[in-house]
Amino acid sequence: MALRSGVFSTIHLSTDADFVNYRYYQVYAGTGGAPVINDVAVTMSAATTLDISVKSISATAGIYVLGVKKDVVNGPQTLSNYPQPV
Repeated sequence: MALRSGVFSTIHLSTDADFVNYRYYQVYAGTGGAPVINDVAVTMSAATTLDISVKSISATAGIYVLGVKKDVVNGPQTLSNYPQPV
């Protein structure tokens, strides 16, 4: 999947990440930390970001995930109230 435009509608603490309802494409370290992202331990300095499709993340204080609600990402191709053309 191509990287999104960099404009995200949701920010959650890594401790509150909801992979059932959201997709995350960026990790932000508000404070330094060492979260485990996609089964890989990553050391992050304060105020740094990592652009990555986040499949899993450990609950780490001061670490945030940014993304979009799944129904927005997986929505229909048409934005109208009419059925999609055949």
